[in-house]
Amino acid sequence: MENKPTSMAPIEYSTLDFEPKHQFEAISQAVAPICELKKPYSVGNGFRVRYLAYDLCGIDIIDWESEPTISDRSSKLTRKSDLDSWAILFVRSGCRYDEFNDRLVKAGTGDLMLASYAQPWKSHWEGGNLVTVGLDRDTFSWMAPSLDEANRSVLNGPLTGLLRTFISTLVSEAHKISEDQKQTLSRSFSSLLAASLEPTADNLYNATPALNATRLTIAREFIRNNLGQPELSVDFICKSLGMSRRTLYNTFDGHGGVAKYIKTARLQACYKALSDHADLRFVSTIAYQYGFTNMSLFSRQFKELYGFSPKEAHDHAAANRVAPNSSSPTLLEHLCKSTSSSGSSAFDVAV
Repeated sequence: MENKPTSMAPIEYSTLDFEPKHQFEAISQAVAPICELKKPYSVGNGFRVRYLAYDLCGIDIIDWESEPTISDRSSKLTRKSDLDSWAILFVRSGCRYDEFNDRLVKAGTGDLMLASYAQPWKSHWEGGNLVTVGLDRDTFSWMAPSLDEANRSVLNGPLTGLLRTFISTLVSEAHKISEDQKQTLSRSFSSLLAASLEPTADNLYNATPALNATRLTIAREFIRNNLGQPELSVDFICKSLGMSRRTLYNTFDGHGGVAKYIKTARLQACYKALSDHADLRFVSTIAYQYGFTNMSLFSRQFKELYGFSPKEAHDHAAANRVAPNSSSPTLLEHLCKSTSSSGSSAFDVAV
């Protein structure tokens, strides 16, 4: 029997493991090598902070939930510290203000800020959810000029949305990542970051697998959320996502095409509803909800996919049938498959 790869375990931390009166002191000591924490107000009886941290071959992902804080990485601390890496700060909720070289930089919900720990800074965090993606200097030395130039700036290039999605997906799928997959994801992230900072032809070409997998993640989610829209089509998707037709077709190349994906997703949604015995709606009502206006065509396509009619699914599914696995491959799975072969050309950057 083949052994299933073991997922990497995170490092977990929570100030709730301490008595309320010691919670602020505990997190202050934990981050002391990086910065000094200060209280923006009286913390009262406690200070809630929790994080999950993952090591990904030169990339450290830390998912924070924290109350408001003021942090200060002084010149003195910077000089005596051996920490000189970079980090991408992804504000998932909340707001952060950074003071650097007499500038005030604001990063609000959804923003990505690039930060260097080799230089001093001060920040005011209003509380919420922050993801930090630490970039080891040795691993990313080949990108050092670009990373240093972007220090304490909010990223806003044409690929920022894809980079944001990639980071979000890494956080949500981190518990599934095995030791064997870490190197693949690290390379994919590195190539996508390089293309985001400098979208040259070479960087875009090298980032093709990561770009394709991330665009596919975005497009799949959009399709799943709009299955009931009668106008769901290539043009509708492209207009809604700001994606060119060429990019969309390339994204679904090797996955049966856009139209087939939409049709299959709609049929899967119908199957799920028809198999739910608490759902007493007519077959036709369910079919119309997910975009099917021709019942004969719907019944034929449904039977071709599942081997039985919609009515049979509605009447008998709970008795002796188990719904097929309709989950789509994850970003992680797409990357591990796609990196085994290189893309033939760089995609355009319409997203």
